[in-house]
Amino acid sequence: MDPSFDMLCDVVPGRESWRVKVRVIRVWEVPNFLNHDQTNSIEMVLIDEKGGKIHATIRKQLLYLFKLKIMEGQTYKLSYLAVAPSSGSYRTTLHPYKFFFQMKTKVQICEGDSIPKFGLSFSNISDVLSHTVDYDYLVDVLGIMTGISVEREYIKDGRVTKMIVMELTDKSGKCEVALFGDYVDILQKKMENTSEGLPVVAVQFAKLKIFRDKVSLQNVMNTTQIFINPDIPEAVELKIGDISSGLDQTGVVPVLGPRAKPTFEEDFIRDNPKSTISSLLGSSEDGIYVVLGIISDLVEGQDWWYPACRCHRIVSADSGAYYCKGCVKHVFHMVPRFKVKFRVRDATGDAIFVVFDSDMFNLIGKQCSDLVSAGKAENAGFYPSELKDLVGTKLLFKVEKSSSTHVLFDGSFRVKRICNDASVMQIFNPSLLQVSTKEIDNKSPETGGLIDDVDDEVVEEEIVEETQLDGFVSDLLVTPETALAPPTKVFAGGSSKRNLSKAFEESDVLYPKVTLKSVKIEKE
Repeated sequence: MDPSFDMLCDVVPGRESWRVKVRVIRVWEVPNFLNHDQTNSIEMVLIDEKGGKIHATIRKQLLYLFKLKIMEGQTYKLSYLAVAPSSGSYRTTLHPYKFFFQMKTKVQICEGDSIPKFGLSFSNISDVLSHTVDYDYLVDVLGIMTGISVEREYIKDGRVTKMIVMELTDKSGKCEVALFGDYVDILQKKMENTSEGLPVVAVQFAKLKIFRDKVSLQNVMNTTQIFINPDIPEAVELKIGDISSGLDQTGVVPVLGPRAKPTFEEDFIRDNPKSTISSLLGSSEDGIYVVLGIISDLVEGQDWWYPACRCHRIVSADSGAYYCKGCVKHVFHMVPRFKVKFRVRDATGDAIFVVFDSDMFNLIGKQCSDLVSAGKAENAGFYPSELKDLVGTKLLFKVEKSSSTHVLFDGSFRVKRICNDASVMQIFNPSLLQVSTKEIDNKSPETGGLIDDVDDEVVEEEIVEETQLDGFVSDLLVTPETALAPPTKVFAGGSSKRNLSKAFEESDVLYPKVTLKSVKIEKE
């Protein structure tokens, strides 16, 4: 140990003459808040020979000085660094302080064989699962991959984003790790180079999420690292330890979760029975049915969206916040979600069908929060033009007939999926539909298919009940005006200030403020 260098564990505010010898174990760029093509800062994690770690930041104004001098994996002698408290969510280290580069900071590359290469600090999975509230620090876990989901896609900000979930098991337990976006491709590429059997996976810098009291892990964009069968003693021990004795080490990784969403032909032609509206109304047998019909009108005086918790259950305004019966607690954010009541007709009769989030997005190409904001949060008795334009549209509806009642449905039929593929409707049996759009008050011409790119791929459940995998998906949030602790700041003139504690979020976009009557829309 060279006494001329300070140890990271000794770093505190009050002096700038710190001189450290460290390895950069992770470095990434944080995009500008308003322009993602520009870099706002460079973030990094440093480690010294005693295994101490600290976060460091290069501010935008100093990028020209240091951007090309710092490389991941390289060892440096650094001096004249400013020290400030480390705060906020998703902190990369447990160190209470962090470094900031200055104009006078010196950077000198050097040898560092005695400094750890990866800086992995594994937590037992049982310790991760023991958390009951959100954890401010990123964690490292190591486990055998005992399950993996099919690749899924969901809609976020009008874009289709990939998602995959893997199950990791160590000697203390098992947990699910959700990977999003480019991390899906990174995992799949790394898996191609592995031998047969269950691989050992190390996930570094993962964030802990709690959904319906169940703990899971997620990647942090540009920060998380994934190692498959890493060459470290902990991985070897896990592979040959007691945990592996009950696992089939020669087989393939089991598939988690439900099968991939069926095609339109499977869902609307082969797997579910056909029905007319009159048969649907007259039948006493509960089940899933497929109906070919035309949207003849919007049900007047009805809500077209409802306020939902992060768990997708309906919430009610209470004491300046929202109360969620599903989570059994008050929450300070709600998500506006579609709940549109259409009157649908065929040649045999008409009925009220209730259509929810994903299908509505597929039909109009806009998120509910966009229309709520544009309509200044008006609901009952007010319908945006995007919804009115659907009148006269011929569609296949996969509906649920249930004798049980629910506050959201009021005796109507819940739509589980919509198909606007003309070829599938032709196969279904066009003779079931004799009503023309001109007979429906001349309201709107038939539009045929509205969305044909993402219908087959959208796998997020949008009704009040949802699966655990869907719980990983973040959404747009609305904050009540009287919320006690608003999470973001808005400044005069429409300007906004980057919240570095949210720099690790996949996305952090701020919109104009609104509530139930004046809505503020933001991301989780």
